[in-house]
This record gives sequence, C-alpha cells and structure tokens, in this order.
Amino acid sequence: METVGDYEYAAKDILGHGAFAVVFRGRKSSDHSFSVAIKSIAKKNLAKSQNLLAKEIKILKELTLLHHEHVVALLDCVESKNSVFLIMEVSKFFAVDILEMILITYVFWVY
Repeated sequence: METVGDYEYAAKDILGHGAFAVVFRGRKSSDHSFSVAIKSIAKKNLAKSQNLLAKEIKILKELTLLHHEHVVALLDCVESKNSVFLIMEVSKFFAVDILEMILITYVFWVY
C-alpha cells in the first residue's frame, strides 16, 4: 500500500486515468471503511499547466462548500517530491448509472 497523508491506496486499484493523472481507489488509514478517490498528478506533467492545477483545486474547494449530492468533495491535497495528490469522495454514481440516466433522459425527451 502507498501512503498519502492520512490515506492509503494500492497501485493496482485504478479507477481511471487521463493525460495528466491517474485516479486510484483508496481509503482512510485509520478507518478502512472510509473509501476515497486519490488523483495522482505527476509533477513532471505540470510544467506547462501548473496554473490549471491551482484553478482546479480552487474550483474543487469552492464546489465542496456546496455540499451537493452530485458533487464529490475535495477532502485533502497532499504534495510529495514527485506528485500532487487530490483526495476526493468516491462518486456515488458509476458509468453504468450515468449511462442509464442518459438513456432515460434521451427516451423521455425523444418520445
């Protein structure tokens, strides 16, 4: 297990990845039933887009204050020598749920 602040994750538990980051399923070290998503952003990928990361963190902090059921909260930000980690709530929705909502919406509006 890798440790990031008060949280931990296994490198094999990948939820998703993109051009700049990998998102892992993690948990609170002191309470293994408390699941989180840990977004790991390599600093080498930030050279040209450091402003974007600062803006993303600012926006996530502001959205977290809404306490809205459809917005995942930013729980913590941790910086290491090589990476920046964004610790967030795990989304209550999965791809299948989202696809189902899109299909229901489409059917409702088309028919």
